[in-house]
Amino acid sequence: MPRDPELSPQPGLIVIQSFPVGLAVAFAGLPLLFAIWLVALLRLGAAAQREYVGRGHVALAAELGIAPARLAGLDLHELALLRDKVAFDELTGIMRRAGGLATLDREISRARRRKAPLTVAFVDIDGLKAVNDSRGHAAGDALLKDVAGVLTGRLRAEDAIFRYGGDEFCCVLPDAHLEAAGRILGAAQQTARARGQQFSVGLAELHNGDDRATLLARADTELYRGRAARGHQRRE
Repeated sequence: MPRDPELSPQPGLIVIQSFPVGLAVAFAGLPLLFAIWLVALLRLGAAAQREYVGRGHVALAAELGIAPARLAGLDLHELALLRDKVAFDELTGIMRRAGGLATLDREISRARRRKAPLTVAFVDIDGLKAVNDSRGHAAGDALLKDVAGVLTGRLRAEDAIFRYGGDEFCCVLPDAHLEAAGRILGAAQQTARARGQQFSVGLAELHNGDDRATLLARADTELYRGRAARGHQRRE
């Protein structure tokens, strides 16, 4: 049967096959679907950030002893700056008491889980009051900084140190029995004496049934005994 010349492809013409309508509609809707997905992702990210910042507000407010609502206007950067100021002692550069006690609690829990040793050391500077009285508080501050530097330099990387009180520091030594901790603090005392400084040490190793309070109380008692044995009065 002869072919209709009007229906036959002409030389030089490109024949375009018809595109399925359903597939065309699907491709046309892809940009909209992507936009919806992107908006949902951004909303999830914003919600996660708000939750993270909220938890940070609650934790920091607890450390400061204030209501979390008073920190509600701080963003992440401002929150981090304030946390650093709260966590670290401006004079010595080591942790403040609140952060140090939280670290000690974590190490106690970790030691119990792993059945590993843990020792804490109370360090009290000998003669700080006399230095303040005779040479002024600037000299006393310099002594505090020097002793903190000696302790930091002698402690191991895994150890922690924080300022417990005016002239008293607390060192947390995970995975260290009493004897090992004694060697570390003894080396620090030798370094301090070479620099014309002196401090007393009280050590206590974590026992079954100890909590943070009883562990620190035992270290404090050992500190007092050591100073009394050397003829020093507490907080001299």
